[in-house]
Amino acid sequence: MDIRLLGAKIIQTYRRDGLAATVRKAFVALVRVRRTDDFDRRHGTDTCDIQLLWKFEIDSPNARFGARYQATDEQELADAVSFLHEPPQNFTFIDLGCGKGRTLLVASKLGFRQVIGVEFARELAKTARTNLAKMGIANAVVVDADAADFHFPDSDMVVYLYNPFTIEVMQEVLANLQKSKAKRLYVIYRVPECADLFDSSGFLHRFGSPPGRQDIQIWKASVPVARY
Repeated sequence: MDIRLLGAKIIQTYRRDGLAATVRKAFVALVRVRRTDDFDRRHGTDTCDIQLLWKFEIDSPNARFGARYQATDEQELADAVSFLHEPPQNFTFIDLGCGKGRTLLVASKLGFRQVIGVEFARELAKTARTNLAKMGIANAVVVDADAADFHFPDSDMVVYLYNPFTIEVMQEVLANLQKSKAKRLYVIYRVPECADLFDSSGFLHRFGSPPGRQDIQIWKASVPVARY
C-alpha cells in the first residue's frame, strides 16, 4: 500500500467533490468485495475487479494523476473497433493503463496483428501477463512503463484509453503520439475527460462514437502524424 498516494487521492477527492463524497468513496473502497463476472467465468481469468492505485507500490511521480483500473466490457470494445471499419489485422492495438489486461485479451480475439498493454503498477501488469498465458495468447505483451514515457511504434495503430489518467499525463502522451510516423492512427477513448485536449491537438480530429455509446469517443489522426 502506498500511504502517500492514498493521502494525495483523498486530498484530490476532497478538493473536487467535498467531504461527504470523500467519506462515501472511502467507505466503498474499504468494503468492496471481489467480484467475478461472466467474462472471467468463461475464460478462467481475473480481470473484472476494480483496483485502486493506492493499494500498490508504484515507482512513478505520475501515480497521483492515475485513475483506478476498471475492466472494459467486451462488447463495448468490439463495437468501438467495428465502428472504425478497418481490418484489425492491419493494426497494432495499444492499451495505455491496461491494468489486468481484459482489453488485451479481447483485442487479440478481435484479430489485431499485435497487442501491447502499458501499465505502471507492476502487480497489475503481472496479473495481465497471467491472464494472457491462461488464454494462450502469443501476440500480446505487457510493458512495465509509465504511459507518459511510452514511445509509440511507427506501425498503424489503435490506441485505447479508459480514462486512465488526468491531463498532466495526457499532454505527454499526445506529444509522444504525435511523433509516431504511423500512416493510420485511431484513438478510442472511454469516458473522455480530456476530450478538449484531443480536439485542440492539431493532429487529431473527431471520428465519432459507436451507436448508443456516447461515453466512447474516437479520434483519427490527420496524415502524416509526425511533424517533419
